Amino acid sequence: GLINLQSTTPTTIATLTSLKAPSNLPANKRVQPTETTVFQLHDTLTEYKLESDSDYHLILTDGSGNTMIAEIPDPTCVGSSSPLLSGIQNARSEFDARYTVTSNFQTANIPVTVTGVGFFDFLHGQSGVAPNGIELHAVLDVQFGGGTPTPVPTATSTPIPTPMGTPSSGNLIQNGSFETSGSWTYAGQNLPVRTTVRAHSGSYSLQVGTTSGQQGDSIAYQTVSIPGSVRSASLSFFYWPATNDSSSYAWQEADIINSSGQVIQQLFRKTTNNRTWIPLTFNLSSYAGQTIGIQFLDHENSNGKSYYAYMYVDDVTLTVSN
Repeated sequence: GLINLQSTTPTTIATLTSLKAPSNLPANKRVQPTETTVFQLHDTLTEYKLESDSDYHLILTDGSGNTMIAEIPDPTCVGSSSPLLSGIQNARSEFDARYTVTSNFQTANIPVTVTGVGFFDFLHGQSGVAPNGIELHAVLDVQFGGGTPTPVPTATSTPIPTPMGTPSSGNLIQNGSFETSGSWTYAGQNLPVRTTVRAHSGSYSLQVGTTSGQQGDSIAYQTVSIPGSVRSASLSFFYWPATNDSSSYAWQEADIINSSGQVIQQLFRKTTNNRTWIPLTFNLSSYAGQTIGIQFLDHENSNGKSYYAYMYVDDVTLTVSN
């Protein structure tokens, strides 16, 4: 078809909503180039619902007052020969794994990376609609927890060479014990905090998430470049989880993210109340020669109840050797 599915164009809500909508929207053909382009947004998902036509209606915002809609169609309503079918099935599966969508709007307030095809819709009073009716419709991919700011440069940026100071052996993580400020970037509605309340070693750890159940995400990440010459790369850390949620509306999570802030490997995602230090180790040797992000994330969505989830993180190391 006319849509170039082999290319993705990073953009912003402000850019898309500034486009001039056609005076007449054709019923059976796409408006080029907007409706034949796959765009990618790093923004915040505020609300979502199931429409009467079985589409998932997502409202995105950029934090500056600009909003627009993204739609995930029902795959059963898409023709088997459509080149968009596999992407729609993928996006629907990703969203269903995170949320249970109903016919009522539910609040998310979570950073997301949304990839989809541009589409000008008729203005008919839709919630969250852009002034020009632009949407991402159909959505082909949704990644949670990687919104703005993006952890590392976008895929279209000039690749970052391995820093000259990166050792070919030893620990690549800076300030993994959180004894000082710096080296980590915080994001989300509930920013992580260094704390002396609990520590695996030393005096400090990092608290990700809140004890109050305040809705939203709490994210900490650090970008590292793993030399291509290493033979082994091992990520280790301790975490201390707590929650009063037994329904998985809130959870603790750790991920590997790529240069676009997308999760490329979920290390764990749990809703646990162990309240003890748990050691974890992961083999990251397959990322030799790459720049990646180590991300800790806590999500709280009380669904009208006073659910909370949080975790302390300490003694993070990424040990490489030749």
